[in-house]
Amino acid sequence: MTIAFSHGAFNVSNTIVQFPFIGALAYFVTKLIPGEDEVVKYEPLYLDEQLIQQSPSIALGNAKKELLHLGNYAAKAFDLSYTYIIGLDEKVAEKGHKTEEAINTIDEKLTRYLIRLSSESLSQKESEVLTNILDSSRDLERIGDHAEGLLNLTDYLQRKNVQFSEAALEELADIYQKTTDFIKDALDSVENNDIEKAQSLIERHKEINNMERVLRKTHIKRLNKGECSTQAGVNFIDIISHYTRVSDHAMNLAEKVIAEQI
Repeated sequence: MTIAFSHGAFNVSNTIVQFPFIGALAYFVTKLIPGEDEVVKYEPLYLDEQLIQQSPSIALGNAKKELLHLGNYAAKAFDLSYTYIIGLDEKVAEKGHKTEEAINTIDEKLTRYLIRLSSESLSQKESEVLTNILDSSRDLERIGDHAEGLLNLTDYLQRKNVQFSEAALEELADIYQKTTDFIKDALDSVENNDIEKAQSLIERHKEINNMERVLRKTHIKRLNKGECSTQAGVNFIDIISHYTRVSDHAMNLAEKVIAEQI
């Protein structure tokens, strides 16, 4: 028992002594045995070129899977753009730019795949689905563009040392959460052909648009009271405008689900 207590006391004391050096130890271990950074896969996952001629219907199904893969990247890019606004972490911005590159690459290859597939023997319904997958790919690529625009806007805010008020940040968090949930639910409705969920997004889309109008007015009042700088006011409105445009593109996907066109 004496040996056990002595050993335990030594370990506890040794741990307490090392508390102030945890950060330095972590840095040293990271440099000594570096891990691998998260890798953004730039390539499509489901576009099998052989299926285009062998089984056009299966190829079309795979194209829809690739659309959802693209959608996940678009949602991720949007989330990263907000995280960068709040935290100003350069690694987040870098990951956001890489994700946007992946979106552009997948969109381009999916478009080429669908154009090749369109020349094969498809039913009228399948041709309609193909066209709507192509349109939806454009919408998702545009969401990526808005995310990229938000990253660049945040870089500008940093250079100009523009800061938002606490009230503005709270409002931004609110409309961001509504928008990111909207994107993910729109993608979920496409994946599961969930017409009911897609229909529920109609009112939520109106709410986001109404929220933008309200936030514009609220922010103008803050400007008039001198609670926020003019530069911050202009850029706040730019950001929430990006959010409503993003919700517009996500709504386009939901409308295709409602019409049973995808």
